[in-house]
Amino acid sequence: MTCRIPGSDSAVLEPALTRAGISIAGAGPADVEIRSAAGGYVGFADGRRTDLPDLAAVSRWAWMLPTGPRVIRRADPADVAAAVASVSSIGPYVTVDDDRDGELLRLFYDDPGAMAEAVRRVGARFAMTEARVAASTLQFVVAAGLWSVALGALAASGVVPDLDRLRYRIGEDFSVRLSLPEPGGWITTGDPAPLLLRAVVEGHLKPFHTGLRAVTKVAAGLLWGNAAAALRSALRPLPADLGDLGDLGDRLLTAPSLRGALSPDGTRRSCCLFYRTPTGHTCRACPLVGAIVTQRGEDHA
Repeated sequence: MTCRIPGSDSAVLEPALTRAGISIAGAGPADVEIRSAAGGYVGFADGRRTDLPDLAAVSRWAWMLPTGPRVIRRADPADVAAAVASVSSIGPYVTVDDDRDGELLRLFYDDPGAMAEAVRRVGARFAMTEARVAASTLQFVVAAGLWSVALGALAASGVVPDLDRLRYRIGEDFSVRLSLPEPGGWITTGDPAPLLLRAVVEGHLKPFHTGLRAVTKVAAGLLWGNAAAALRSALRPLPADLGDLGDLGDRLLTAPSLRGALSPDGTRRSCCLFYRTPTGHTCRACPLVGAIVTQRGEDHA
């Protein structure tokens, strides 16, 4: 078994790993990985991360790792960086770059002040009068960015990036910049859907929805409808022939949080509320009949 140790902690960690029969990996994929983190270390193995507060925890973790060939391994960070760089632009509002100074996106979800300010900026950008409409638009754009980074990297290089270290900036004009300056991720010979769901749904969307609903009254079903529609949107620009990944979107949409959010034809079962902006425009998966939308558009005129 091989273990990658990014950074300068190899001399500290190598003895504990060697005693457990683990070799230190060079360039290329590795079976497992350990990174330094605030308050200790983080171990990555078999598609999951484990917080390791000290060297004793590292040693216990290493001894408990199952031996034998692995279906899920750690990707080469250089391959992850190249894959993420291939996803440079995501629609008119989101870009991906190598910015190292952005804030950790996962910390945004626990910051009510930052969340409320982001909702305000969206409302100002689109002249929205209802906070829930701005909140829905914010969530859709971020969800589309998350799915696009994850799926784009998978399509480009066969890697599922670690999104827990994804950084962000939201401009006054509601431009969203995403970056992954400390690249890491997974490769697998099996189904990548569980890795994608863990990275996007569990790692980001669930805490995002909780934080957003704490500052704005917006329905949970609407947000999961956005997440499902954003997934479909992120799949459209990918190559038509993805081989074994061809039905990946359908497999992802069977996850409990996303199941039933879209009709078989791709139409939403909930409304994103974008028709309630001054333009009265609808999304391409809109479930509303034209008369309702037209009437609301006239109300804004």
